[in-house]
Amino acid sequence: MNKKILSYVLFVNFMLIMTNFSYAYFEDYPPYKFHKRSFPHLKAETLVDFDKSEYKSEDGKIIARLKEDTDSLDFLVQDGDIVLAKMPERETPLPWSVYRVDLDRNGLEDFIIFYNYRGCGLAASANKVEIFLKKDKNIYQKISYDAMSTGIEDFVDMDNDGKCEVIITDFYSGKKHNYFTYSIYEFKEYKLVNSDSKFEGFPKFVWITYKPNDKDTTHLTKEERIRHVDKKNKAIISNVVK
Repeated sequence: MNKKILSYVLFVNFMLIMTNFSYAYFEDYPPYKFHKRSFPHLKAETLVDFDKSEYKSEDGKIIARLKEDTDSLDFLVQDGDIVLAKMPERETPLPWSVYRVDLDRNGLEDFIIFYNYRGCGLAASANKVEIFLKKDKNIYQKISYDAMSTGIEDFVDMDNDGKCEVIITDFYSGKKHNYFTYSIYEFKEYKLVNSDSKFEGFPKFVWITYKPNDKDTTHLTKEERIRHVDKKNKAIISNVVK
């Protein structure tokens, strides 16, 4: 076997190994799913995503549009005269899906919008989430936050009370290791409120390793964990949209 062929074979084998690592990482590691415990996620109606570019309700009040190409973007979510989200040109973070569901069980339908910052490597999993809770006919409460690898599977009923909680994932860079972090939030008075204390094992700090791992780390002090969760709590933005 000549040197060129040998080099090519070694390169292919290396890429296969790296691909297997990557596949295992995305399939078995947090924040994508818990290895030993999972929860049935919220069932919500997909209005628009990469496969469905436009939606309009039968009465014409609800409009959702997501049309993107390499040079332009046409993004709109509207309820009657209320424009919930609008992006006439490409800018980060970019939207990738819009869901409709009654999140807080008040009889009014709400909206969830997922965005991606379009980074490289681990940053490719950096997302933004916007939640629009409908308070009455003409008022929404907008809640927004950044998280890692978000999706509708983050909206779960963890205590089986018929109401949805939200798992917010994040990234913590320690002195020696890096971690995915998880906190649980619930809807109270049209806000997302931290409820880690209600659920065993949360907040959760999972050491990023090269093998499947979903164990809460023992590396970090209580003070470090508190500081990180406090920072996450303060980063959740809430305001009224009319």
